[in-house]
Amino acid sequence: MAVRRAFVWASLGQYLVISINLANTIVMARLVKPSDFGAAAIGTAIFAIAEAIRSLSGTTYLIQHRDLQPHTVRTSFTLNLVITCLLAALIVLSANRLALLLQAPALAEYLRVAALGYLTGPFVYPIWALLSRNMTFGVVAFVLATMALINAVTSIALAQRGFGSLSFAWASAASTVAAVVIYHASWRDWSIFRPSFRDWRRIVAFGMSDGTAATITQVAESLPYLILGRLLGTDAMGLGQRAALLCLFPERVILSGVRAVALPAFSRTVHEGKDVRSEYLRAIELISAVQWPALILLFVLADPIVAVLLGPQWHNAIPIVEILAISLLFSFPLVLHYPVLVAVGAIRFIPPVLAGQAIFSIALLSFAATRGLQTAALSMLLIVPINSLISLGLVRRFIRFSWISFGSAVKKSAGCALASAAGPIAVGIGDGWPNHVSIGMSIAALALSGIGWLFGLWLTRHPLLGEIRRAAVALRGHPIATKLLRRPTAISCVDTDGA
Repeated sequence: MAVRRAFVWASLGQYLVISINLANTIVMARLVKPSDFGAAAIGTAIFAIAEAIRSLSGTTYLIQHRDLQPHTVRTSFTLNLVITCLLAALIVLSANRLALLLQAPALAEYLRVAALGYLTGPFVYPIWALLSRNMTFGVVAFVLATMALINAVTSIALAQRGFGSLSFAWASAASTVAAVVIYHASWRDWSIFRPSFRDWRRIVAFGMSDGTAATITQVAESLPYLILGRLLGTDAMGLGQRAALLCLFPERVILSGVRAVALPAFSRTVHEGKDVRSEYLRAIELISAVQWPALILLFVLADPIVAVLLGPQWHNAIPIVEILAISLLFSFPLVLHYPVLVAVGAIRFIPPVLAGQAIFSIALLSFAATRGLQTAALSMLLIVPINSLISLGLVRRFIRFSWISFGSAVKKSAGCALASAAGPIAVGIGDGWPNHVSIGMSIAALALSGIGWLFGLWLTRHPLLGEIRRAAVALRGHPIATKLLRRPTAISCVDTDGA
């Protein structure tokens, strides 16, 4: 029950963030040029790599450790602070050279401004880790929603005044400062920020594997954008980044609750001596039932989705969205692999596997990018399936499931995906797909997709249907829902006691 409650809070918080970010994306796509998006995306990629490097400080260690002591938290904070200051100084001092190397003149100023927000990290992550460890996702959800709102308001206001790519940098800095204020107001034990190096050996030993894995992952995710910017220019970089953002929507947004809860949940399963294999296969079954239909719908409705969310100036992103949506159908298990391997104590095996995957992916993408953006996107049809198989092989080594049991876990989801896709494909073909689908027909396709999906869940007796019913029952019994049903009055505060 605690895991389900944590998942609900994490998901609700992320869905609120989604709504805010989606509105922000729609507005900003009409205020900022693709080249400005490209420069901001390059800067974001650089800080994403820096973010991964400072995971050497052991934030994940705090979440998964069985018997956590106060001096361990203080050591993690101290290491985080030292690493953050060093990386921030390196980025600021290298800003001009990076801008010249990557042929993005606006990048230098972006990096200097965004570094202000990056410096707040040491005062956020220890509290976030402790709240996640305790599955207190109500507070986390509130912080994330507040950050998203401040980010959106700031970026739109600055973009209207012609700040271009700097709109994103100043918005990021403002939102992270807000996170520091809220977290410190909710966590009154400030003794965790007392400097200490007492446990540095154990944390660094864990962090070397975790930080290396995180760094390789971020390099593999960020370097493609840098390659596109270098070989094809910031316009192509902006198109690729926006297309990837849309296609990663099902994984990083719809499944964001899974991403937040997976590590503490699997760690608890291991600590209590329960069967990790059955929990993993059940999670795979639930994830694929959501991700596959969403990606197929994105493939069919790429034209109207890009037109509505990004605007006409992003029309060239449509074929990229279609290709990436198909390739990501093979990525559904990846969201679980890092938390599962960390929970079972196999973290030291992650970096070499990730390194091999990154070398293969970057080499193939670099070769394809010399032939244009669309060819680079087509390379993902090889990269994603091969990397997913390699990752699955590593997980199988530690939790010992058969390929037959894995196939059994996803067969019902395949039926749901086909049922949800039938209506949109029929409507799209009748309306001129793949060349064009009107907004009116897109709305009809969305409705048919939802009906088909629910019918598929019922027809296959998918476990997700039971989870939806449990969530509905729990929601009806929640105090907030009861008040809403009894009295049609506004609620002046958010109830986070359930977390």
